[in-house]
Amino acid sequence: MRYEKIIESAGEYDVVVCGGGFAGFGAACAAAREGANVILIERDGCLGGTGTKAMVNHMLGARRFEGNSIFTCVGGLFSELENRLLEINGAVDVHSVNRDLPAQGWYPLLGAGLVFDNEKMKLVLEEMALKYGVKLLYMTEVVDALCNDRRITDVVIHNKSGLASVSGKYFVDATGDGDICRMSGCSLIKGEEGGGMAAASLEMHVDGVDAEKLTEYMSKTHDVRFRNLIRPLKEKGVWNFPYEIFISVQMTRPDVFMINTIRQVGIDGTDADSLTKGIIDGRKESFDLLEIMRKHFPGFANAEIRQIAPTIGIRETYRLSGEYVLTTDDLITGKDFEDGIALSAYHWDMPDPKRPSVQPLNGVETASPYTQVPYRCLLPKEVDNLIVTGRCISAEREVLGPVRVMAPCLAIGEAAGTSAALVFRDGIAFKNADVEIIRRKIKAHGGIVDRIDVKEEK
Repeated sequence: MRYEKIIESAGEYDVVVCGGGFAGFGAACAAAREGANVILIERDGCLGGTGTKAMVNHMLGARRFEGNSIFTCVGGLFSELENRLLEINGAVDVHSVNRDLPAQGWYPLLGAGLVFDNEKMKLVLEEMALKYGVKLLYMTEVVDALCNDRRITDVVIHNKSGLASVSGKYFVDATGDGDICRMSGCSLIKGEEGGGMAAASLEMHVDGVDAEKLTEYMSKTHDVRFRNLIRPLKEKGVWNFPYEIFISVQMTRPDVFMINTIRQVGIDGTDADSLTKGIIDGRKESFDLLEIMRKHFPGFANAEIRQIAPTIGIRETYRLSGEYVLTTDDLITGKDFEDGIALSAYHWDMPDPKRPSVQPLNGVETASPYTQVPYRCLLPKEVDNLIVTGRCISAEREVLGPVRVMAPCLAIGEAAGTSAALVFRDGIAFKNADVEIIRRKIKAHGGIVDRIDVKEEK
């Protein structure tokens, strides 16, 4: 079937950011901060992506505990966002978290995460974007990219106003799935060899939790993921899920917990039918899980579902095959990059596609506790005015574990947006950018790009 239609222009911008998750937010704010005329196109009605829409209200990757100290490796826009949330009681101050209380942070890497209020996060993200002068366009899907001579000229959008085009000089793919890369003919890799992808998760939040009873059990047994409770339930046929762990995180209210437990195998985040099935099945599974929690898990006897996320959390789809592919060996050897533009304090976390409780690289030591992301990982080979940010950057599959979580995605986005404004100013391709100037700009705004910059906080 052939369909043709003349569409109107919805405007022309210096920088067009597609996708309003933390990566897109970081890119849009950073580009606008450097003086570019920026539009951010988002398919839903808020910023924050998986963090807000999928209700994963736990921002990981910015910090880690080492001994008695906390080390922060993500600054810049993340620090501004965190400080504003703390001002309005929209987040839990990581410095107030008692690591002896497992309900707050039962695992050092997770305990160093920023727990936040979903609605206050949406509010602050919008406040910051508007403060920097970003034009927000919600409820709008990008459906195509128009290219000419290694450059994108326009993206075609659809919303309640109909079909239209948005013209731009430079574009940022912050869709998470590499949608703009795919539409413009860039090389992508999907999942592991053979196409398998990490399980998806439909999150739920529950209230009415007895945090003291939960903490008591975890503290006495160290069974923080309830493996010892799940094992006999599985043997009795009560636990019929494909995962064997239970993950709960205390939210900003002491009796409210995020249940990040469901692992849905075989969901393809790029296929509409698969996503639909994932949401339908995940909603039913949430109620089934709740019944088991109430009957068998300490602290959850009176728990009730507060909300099930309206969209499913996707860990993995496409990733770029770009100018440089960040490798597992780079992480294991602690390779330093002259063009490093962001860090992550998170760890290996790309579950086996068929066994979602199994981490293939669990226990593999790395020379540095921090993953450094080089600028070249953001650059597609085929298009000169497109830069990529978020979980679809150019990296081997296992490397996505550290870089796919929210705080590093925001930092990578900040670098991408900074670059977009500078290459627009100079009228050059992204690959010809002076990376040292980008790095200096990031650091001038409090960002961290080198391991030696990592700040210790007592």
